[in-house]
Amino acid sequence: MLENSTPERAEHGERSSAGSTPGSPTPDVVVIGWDAPTESERRALEIALFMGASVQWVPLAGQDLPRSATAAKLVPRCACMIVQAETLAKLAGARPAAELRGLLAQAGHAFIYGFQPQARHDAILQALSLGKLLGTCPLAEGDAPIQVAANDPEWGFHFSGLSIRVRNPVRKSCFLEGDAPAAALIRIGKQPFLVRSANGPSQLFFLASGEFADLDEKVPRQASALQWFCDLVPLMIFLRGALKDRVWHSDQAFACFVIDDPLLKVRHGFLEYQRLFDSVSRQKFSPCIAFIPWNYRRSSREVAKLFSSHRDAAFLCVHGCDHTDAEFESTDLRLLGGKASLALERMHKHRELAGVPFDEVMVFPQGLFSAEAVAALHASGYVAAVNTELAPSTMPEALELRELLDVAVSRFDGFPIFGRHYPKDLAEFAFDLFLGKPAIMVEHHGYFRDGYCALESFVAGLNTLDTHLEWGGLESICSRACLRKILRNGLTGVRFYSNRFRLQNGGARSQTYELVRSWPAHKELPVLTRDGREQHCERDENGLKMQVALTPGQATEIRLLAPAADSFERSARNHLLYNLSVGVRRVLCEFRDNYVDTNPVARRFLAGVK
Repeated sequence: MLENSTPERAEHGERSSAGSTPGSPTPDVVVIGWDAPTESERRALEIALFMGASVQWVPLAGQDLPRSATAAKLVPRCACMIVQAETLAKLAGARPAAELRGLLAQAGHAFIYGFQPQARHDAILQALSLGKLLGTCPLAEGDAPIQVAANDPEWGFHFSGLSIRVRNPVRKSCFLEGDAPAAALIRIGKQPFLVRSANGPSQLFFLASGEFADLDEKVPRQASALQWFCDLVPLMIFLRGALKDRVWHSDQAFACFVIDDPLLKVRHGFLEYQRLFDSVSRQKFSPCIAFIPWNYRRSSREVAKLFSSHRDAAFLCVHGCDHTDAEFESTDLRLLGGKASLALERMHKHRELAGVPFDEVMVFPQGLFSAEAVAALHASGYVAAVNTELAPSTMPEALELRELLDVAVSRFDGFPIFGRHYPKDLAEFAFDLFLGKPAIMVEHHGYFRDGYCALESFVAGLNTLDTHLEWGGLESICSRACLRKILRNGLTGVRFYSNRFRLQNGGARSQTYELVRSWPAHKELPVLTRDGREQHCERDENGLKMQVALTPGQATEIRLLAPAADSFERSARNHLLYNLSVGVRRVLCEFRDNYVDTNPVARRFLAGVK
């Protein structure tokens, strides 16, 4: 699906004077190096490929570089160029700065990184920045916040105006400014880190750091993508801003606020539903209750009516089955399938009794689940899972950084797991929206201990990150979440994630879409339907692929049908002692939420006992 010349291919003879063969398509991104790719150059290539750009590697060491040669002839015309300062220093020699500018002007946008405190690098930096940047230096403050410019949203995207704190910024270098302040897109503390400058009709971007994140790095559970902000975001916003719809991006922004555990009673702990809905009327957002199916016969009519009267703004999803300790961390697929199916049955009964619809999306109790639990959800017909942790608790370091950055994790049985965060740091949600992920918040009843002002304030901040942010239920969000890009053949590429996907042509002309979805190589192709009719799909290196043509305004629904689940174990529902233990657990948890947590004396006593 991507047209590119990898470093390996370039090192096996595909080096013309411009690093490409005559008649080859113009690349989106050219990465210039001296000889074999360095580690940072290899990582830059991988990040560009991850974002969906067509990439070409151009090594200069083997080319004819007489002093009289025009530097601009060394590389092809392209939209973006990425080059290390050291490569420019080697190329420069006795060449004038104007010739380096000619080389960089081969691209509409050039990204120069990896400046070291050396006279050779300083000379290039000063010449190319017209004296606005003098050199580099270590960070003056080890814990300085990262500041993203507020006055340049075209390049700051969802991060514009945010102050961000990450781990180990002390390892980074920043620029020294001249007398005139630099147009810094990102500063660490008060020092420029990423700077934009004009180069005639093209633009130059200077990054002080020489490091990029390794997308193949294994990430631990509870890892936040913000930990890699300095090593990812500068290059990503450069590529996104320069290439626009030629890289993967989302045309839609979604959000939801999930509250785990509460019953549908007038009050559950600090959560009072009438006050919650009053808050919804004051500030635009959609709450979704992660409802424990065991409670399907216990909802109050008063609260059910509240939900019915706010059907377009308030939602339910599935939170486990009985919500026992680590109930979905088991590796017994038959038992897990039985729980997943029973949870759906109970939610359907709750809908009949209370009149409140629900989303067929699972939130795992305590955030704990196994790979087998994901397969059980898939076979039971769920749309997706939404969880704070994206890796199975039985496989603590199963994910790579590239999976953490994707819209959803689909490694396990081809079933999507979407992430969510506690409402503590707007920057985490800004990163999600920038990557095309939905912004899903999560909290418990204790969040409302001091009322609803904190929630409304955070929601207001979240709404400012994207003026088109659309709030809704999890099923609607997961079934519409996708990334898009314009392909080389002129079609619109769409990457979707859920087992039910709704696509609409919002444009003014008919369009043909090339849909792709990740699918495990070892699994047979699923039965796929479009608007209820079976549709042919094929397998490619990215998973499933199919084409869909839509007229203006036309919508279509794609479904991947789950296999039959008749063999799942259902004995848990008939086990008297088990059911009794679940009942006792639920009563004790509700006593804690309603009487211990809400009583300061009891809360201090319990803390002392612990």
